[in-house]
Amino acid sequence: MVKLPSYQHHVDAPGVSFKQSWGVYKAWRRVWYCHPPMSTKMPPVYPPMDGTVRPASLIDFHLEYNSTHTMYVYSEGPGSLVEISFLEFGRAAHRAGHLLRPAQSGPENEVVALIANIDVLLYHALVAGMLRAGLVPFPISPRNSTEAVVSMLEKSACKRILTTSASLGPLIAQIKALTPVDSLRFDDAPTVLQCYPYLGHETHSHPFTPYPAPQTPHDPDQLLFYMHSSGSTGLPKPVPQTSRTLLGWCSLAYIVDLRHIYRLGVMHLPPFHTLSIEMQLCVPLSGVSTVALYPPTSLTDHTHPPAAPTTDTIMEHSKRTGVTAVMAVPSFLETWSLEREGVEWMKSLDFVGFGGGPLARKVGDALSADGVNLSCLYGATEVGIPSTLFGGAEQRGAEDWSYVRFDEKAHVRWVRQAGGTFKSQFLDTEVHKVSVLNLPDVRGYASNNVWEPHPTKAGFWRIVGRLDDVIILASGLNVVPGPLEAVIIVVPVVNGVVIFGRGRNQVGVLIKPTPGVAVTDVMEFRNLFRPIVEEANREAPSYSRIFKGMITVTDSNKPLPRVGKGTVAKKAAMELYDAEFAALYEAFEASGQSAAEAQLPVSWGEADVELWLGVQAADIHSAQRVDFDTDLFSQGFDSLSATFLRNRIIGALRSSSDPLVSRAGQKVTQNVVFSHPNIRQLAAHISQLVSGAHAGPASATLAIENMIEKYSSGLTDAPNAISEVIASAPPVVLLTGSTGGLASFMLEELLKDSRVKRVYAYNRPARGAIACRDRQRNAFIDKGLELCLLESDRLVYLEGDSALPKLGLSDTVHEELRSSVNLIIHSAWRLNFNLSLASFEPNIRGTRNLIEFALHSKHASALRFLFTSTIASSQGWDQTMGVFPEDVQYDASTAVGGGYGEAKYVCERLLAKSGLLATSFRIGQIAGGKPSGAWATSDWVPSFVKSSIVLGALPDAQGVASWLPMDVVSQAILDVAFSKQPPSITLNIVHPRPSQWSTIITSVSSAMNRAGITRGRLPLVSFKEWFGRLEERSKYADADEMAKNPAIKILEFFRGIAAADEVMRNSGRIDLEGGMTSLSTSKSQVASQPMAEVQPIGVEDSQRWVDYWVSKGFFN
Repeated sequence: MVKLPSYQHHVDAPGVSFKQSWGVYKAWRRVWYCHPPMSTKMPPVYPPMDGTVRPASLIDFHLEYNSTHTMYVYSEGPGSLVEISFLEFGRAAHRAGHLLRPAQSGPENEVVALIANIDVLLYHALVAGMLRAGLVPFPISPRNSTEAVVSMLEKSACKRILTTSASLGPLIAQIKALTPVDSLRFDDAPTVLQCYPYLGHETHSHPFTPYPAPQTPHDPDQLLFYMHSSGSTGLPKPVPQTSRTLLGWCSLAYIVDLRHIYRLGVMHLPPFHTLSIEMQLCVPLSGVSTVALYPPTSLTDHTHPPAAPTTDTIMEHSKRTGVTAVMAVPSFLETWSLEREGVEWMKSLDFVGFGGGPLARKVGDALSADGVNLSCLYGATEVGIPSTLFGGAEQRGAEDWSYVRFDEKAHVRWVRQAGGTFKSQFLDTEVHKVSVLNLPDVRGYASNNVWEPHPTKAGFWRIVGRLDDVIILASGLNVVPGPLEAVIIVVPVVNGVVIFGRGRNQVGVLIKPTPGVAVTDVMEFRNLFRPIVEEANREAPSYSRIFKGMITVTDSNKPLPRVGKGTVAKKAAMELYDAEFAALYEAFEASGQSAAEAQLPVSWGEADVELWLGVQAADIHSAQRVDFDTDLFSQGFDSLSATFLRNRIIGALRSSSDPLVSRAGQKVTQNVVFSHPNIRQLAAHISQLVSGAHAGPASATLAIENMIEKYSSGLTDAPNAISEVIASAPPVVLLTGSTGGLASFMLEELLKDSRVKRVYAYNRPARGAIACRDRQRNAFIDKGLELCLLESDRLVYLEGDSALPKLGLSDTVHEELRSSVNLIIHSAWRLNFNLSLASFEPNIRGTRNLIEFALHSKHASALRFLFTSTIASSQGWDQTMGVFPEDVQYDASTAVGGGYGEAKYVCERLLAKSGLLATSFRIGQIAGGKPSGAWATSDWVPSFVKSSIVLGALPDAQGVASWLPMDVVSQAILDVAFSKQPPSITLNIVHPRPSQWSTIITSVSSAMNRAGITRGRLPLVSFKEWFGRLEERSKYADADEMAKNPAIKILEFFRGIAAADEVMRNSGRIDLEGGMTSLSTSKSQVASQPMAEVQPIGVEDSQRWVDYWVSKGFFN
C-alpha cells in the first residue's frame, strides 16, 4: 500500500497561504490516487473524439486499451468496495446487444424506448449495448404521464419498448390503452446477471462472445440515439442526437476537466436524464474516469426497485467509495448545508457541482464562504454542457459561485432582453454542434434561459430563469420567478413552489407543503410564511413583491404535476390551479383588504386614522413601520403599493355602517396617495372627507411657492464677479445621471472634446449592485455610441446620492470635486408622471445641494450650472397670452398640472435665485437621433406604433409635432456649456420647425413597410377612431395582448391625446401641438447652431427609429 501524502506536509511550507497549500494538496492527491508510485496499472489511453472511433465502438476501444481501469465502483456495505472495470462493462454491453438484437436480426437503426426501473449499472450497459448492436436507444423517464410517453413514441416512430413490467405494469397498461392494438412491442429488460455474469470479478479468462462488427459505414450525422426534454412547459419532446453532436459534447472543457477527478459521485442521478447520460456514461467512456454508483438491488429479476437516493445515503456511499467530487441537484446541497457533518464533507471534496435548478443565494453564499468549492453547471438536452468546470479561476472569487463561464469551443450569442437580462443562443461551431436548430439566420439553438452578466467580470454569466417562466404583469413589467422561488423552496416544510400572476397586477405564490404538514388554516399559514416571503421580496424588484394575501397552498387532492427530473411542471400546475388563482385574485382585489386581515380605525379622527394608515402601509410594504412625516415613495412605495393602500382605504370606508363614512369612499380619487404622499397628509385628507370639511385639493400654486421658499433660504441672486484666470481653466465636468439616454449622448461628446480635462460621471447606486461602469457601457451599446471612449483616463465614475450631505461622497472625493469642477450638467431626475410635487422633494433637495456645492466651489464665480428641465414646467400657461417665452416665470400657477413639471419649475426658480451662471433647458419630446435612431421602446411613440400593427391603422392627429432628435438636444446643451457668452437663464428646447403630425406618421408607416413589419403601408385614421379600437381591445386584454398592444398600458394618456385632437379639429387650427403649450425658441436658436439649422423630421429619421426598434426585437 502506497501512503498518500498528508495535507500537513504542504500546509507547513514556508510562504504558502492556506488557499494555495490546499490547492496544491488536492492536486497531489489526484495524481497519487490516479497513478501512485510503483503502480502496475498502465496510464489511461484516451479515445480520440474526432470521429475516427464511432461512439458505438468506444466500448471496444476500452476493451483493447483500458480494460484494467475501473469504470464504476460501488459499496455493498461498510468496508466493501466492488469495482467494475472497462473490460466488464464493455462485455456487459456486448451481451446486452446479443440479447436485444441477436445476430443483427431485425431492422437496422430501430428505435427502442427504455422505460424501466432498473439500476444505473444495468441501465447504461443496455444503452451502450443497443448502440453497439445498431439500435437507437431512447431513454424515457417512467415518471412521465402516459400522454407524454405516447406523444414521444409517436414523434420518434418508436415501435418497441424495453421495460420492467413488474414495477411499471400500470403505466404499460395505460400506454397499450392509448395506442392501436399490436402497434407496439413490449419486452422485459435483461437482468444484471445476464449482462454481468461475474459481477465485479470478470477477467480476460472468462468466456465471452463479442457482438458482430457493424455492417454499415459510419455516418457521423445519422441518428444515434434520442433523449427527451424536461417537459417543464408542456409535453416533453424527443431530441435526436448524432455521433457528431455526442463526440462534440465529449470534447468540451467540462467533460475533459473531469478526467482529473479521482472518483465522481453521481449515484443518485436518474439514468434517463441528460445529465446522467453525460456524467454516468459519457464521462467514463470519453475520459477513462471512475464513477461511483449505488449497488444493484435486483440481480436476477426486476422485483426490487433501484436504491432511492437520499442525502444521507449519497454522503454515506460517497465516503465508502472514496468519492472526491460530487454532482447534485440544489435541493441536496441545501439539505447537506443544514448539518455540520454535511458541510464538512462537502469541504473535503475537490468540488461540489450543481445544476438542474437554482441554488438559493443564502445557501450558496454560506457554503462558499465556509470553504465549499462550488461549481455551477449549465447544460441542456439540445446543447450538452457548454459551461466550464472552473473557467476563469484566476478572476473567480468565492462570491462568484453562481456564475458560469462558457467553453471557447462553444459560441454563445447574447440577445438583450428587458431589464438588463439576456437570452442565450448557441451557434454551431467546428466542435460544438447543437441538436435542435431553431434560429432563422444561422445554424443554432435559441434556449429559453434568461441570464444576467456579472456586474464587473466580463465573461461570467448567471442564469436567472426561463423565458417561458417569465410572468408578464398587466402593467407589461416582467417578473422572473426563479430568484423568488429559490428563496422559498429551501424552507424544510416546502415541497414545491409556483409563482403566478400572468396578466394580473401582482404576483402570488402557490406553496406545496412537505408530506405530513397539514394546513388547516390558510391565514395562519400565511402568517407563518410571511417572514420567508419578505426575505424573497428583498431580492426582488418592487413590482414583483408578493403580498401576504397572495400566498396560498396546494390542495392535497390536487398534487403538483412534476417532470422527469422532479421539478414542478409550471404550465401544467398553473392550468390545474387556474380556478383557485382566479378566486384568490377576486377576493384580494374586491375590496383591497378582507375584514379578517385588518381592523378598521378606532375612529375616523385624524389621530386614529394616522395610526391605522401606518399599520396598513407597513403591512403592504412588508416593513416594521413607516415614518409618518416622510414621503411614502421615498420609503419604497411604488404605484402598485399606492393602489393597494387606496383600495384598503376605500374598503374600510365602504364597510362602515355609518352612511356619512360610507359615502366618503366614493370621494377617494385615483391618485389620492400620490397627492397626499405621507401618512399625516393622507390621514388629514381622509378625516376631512369623512367629516365633510374637505374643501377640495390644497392649492397647488401655494404648495409650489412653499417648496421654493423652503429650499431657496440663503440664496441670493447677486451675480459673482468672474476671474479671468478661473474663466480660462479647461472644463472639468460633473455630469449627473450619466447612464440616462440624453446624458449618454452628452458624455460621448464630452469625451470626444479635447478641451475637456475630466468628466465625473455621477450616478445613484443601482439596485442589484450593477457597477456604474457596466451600466454606462450598456447605455452606449444600446444607443450605438463609441464604446472606446469609455476607456478614456479622463472619465471618472462616481456613485452617490445628491440628496445627502456632501452628495453622499467621501470627504476626499467631495474636496477633489470642489477644487476642480467648473461645469455642472444636472441631468439626473426621477421619471414618474404620477407622483405629486411632495414626492419629488428628494430631487429638489439634491438640486439645492448641487447649487450649494457650486456656490462653495473654488470656481464658483465662473462655474456654469446647466439643468435639464422640461416643457411640463409650462403646463399651466395661459395660451391666450401667446407662445411661452424663454424667461423665468415668477407666477407659480404657470407650472400647475403635475408633480413632475412642478418640481422642475421649483428648481428653475432656485437656479434663478442662486447667482450662478445657470441655464434651465425646458426640453420637449426627444426623438431618436443619429447615429442609431435609438428611441426607448418604453416611450409612448413606439408604444402606439407597435399597437397600430394589431389595430390595423396608425393614429392621425390635427396639427404639428415638435419632436427633436436626441443628438440635437445634446449638442444644444453643450453649445451653451462651452459658449464664451453669458448663458441665458432659460432656453426652450423643442423643434423650431415642427412637422405636421400626418407627415411624420405617414413616413413611419412607409418605414415599417420597408422593414417588412407590415405587408403594406398601414392607413391613417383619426386619433378618435384609433383610440376607439385601442379601448375596445383593452377590455379583454391579457398578457399576450398587452405584449402585442403596449399602448393599452397607457390608455388614459392616449385618451387625453384623442380628446385634445378633437378640440383641435373643431377649432380648425393646424399650427398647434394637440393640448400642449407652444414655446418660443428664438434664444435657443441663437445659442446653438444645430438648433438653428435642424431640419424638419423626415423620412430618414423615421427609418432610423423603425430600424432601431427592429434591432431590439420590439416587433417580434
